[in-house]
Amino acid sequence: MRPGGVQVIPAKPVLAGGAVVTREHPVRGTEVVVVHRKRYDDWSLPKGKVEAGESVPAAAVREVLEETGVSVRLGVPLDTVSYDLTKPARPDLSKHGKVLSGIKRVSYWGATATSSVKRAPDHEVDVVAWLPVRAALGRLSYAADHFLLEQYLDQPVTTPLLIVRHAKAMDRKDWSKKDAARPINALGRRQAKLLVPMLRAYGVERLVSSTAVRCLSTLQPYAEASKHKVNTYPGLTEEEGSDDPKGVAKIVRRIRTSAIKAGRPTAICVHRPVLPHILDALEIAPTTLVTGEFLVAHVTGDGSVHALERHRPQA
Repeated sequence: MRPGGVQVIPAKPVLAGGAVVTREHPVRGTEVVVVHRKRYDDWSLPKGKVEAGESVPAAAVREVLEETGVSVRLGVPLDTVSYDLTKPARPDLSKHGKVLSGIKRVSYWGATATSSVKRAPDHEVDVVAWLPVRAALGRLSYAADHFLLEQYLDQPVTTPLLIVRHAKAMDRKDWSKKDAARPINALGRRQAKLLVPMLRAYGVERLVSSTAVRCLSTLQPYAEASKHKVNTYPGLTEEEGSDDPKGVAKIVRRIRTSAIKAGRPTAICVHRPVLPHILDALEIAPTTLVTGEFLVAHVTGDGSVHALERHRPQA
């Protein structure tokens, strides 16, 4: 109870995603996209709520596209901004001194524009503008947006390297053939489909996998959607990689070097017993992943991990 006998009814946090989106102009240099919201008569960074079954990174990319017409690739994660949503409850509750208490959490990323289309004004956003950094700082209405823009400009150039544990597979006890051929089950197939917008959010261009069916099947929906082939490495299989940390490290470091050199976001799908060797090779603290879950290591030019994220499909 609050002072005065007001009862607080907790509500689930409202999740949202947004981005600081930049592009390079040949004359004006770095530009930032900002939006004018007619309802509030303010200028802000694009953002919006997560839809049912959607991940926050995918929501950030979708909302940027819907509000600005700009397709983006997510880079480093920035701060999360929280808003107090406390408000009177329904009329039949508020008369009894009850309020709904909740928080809106908006996770932001730095993002690079990959393409754009002209967007017609609507009731939410009536103006979209690309502005030089100094002009954007002068135009944005909120201190939090100023901070996010300045935070992003302080980040080094990075390339996303995604470490994916394969989707849920059929139980070993129910499979009599070679383990390498063991398929993903119904849950795993749902997880694999849900990974598509999540990998797309980071602009994954190269796919790497163990030769096991359960790893290949995890990446297959994204491979088909993006028209990228899956590159396979027998050395990343459970059979070969579990007891060969040096061999796994050699493969992973080669993949990392290639990703950095080409600036190509890369996803590697592997097995639980091989994961510790991959993390060690990338100098990431030991951790575990459930099936379908993945890490996003944002690696700098020298191969060090500048930022690390963890996500999983809500199948």
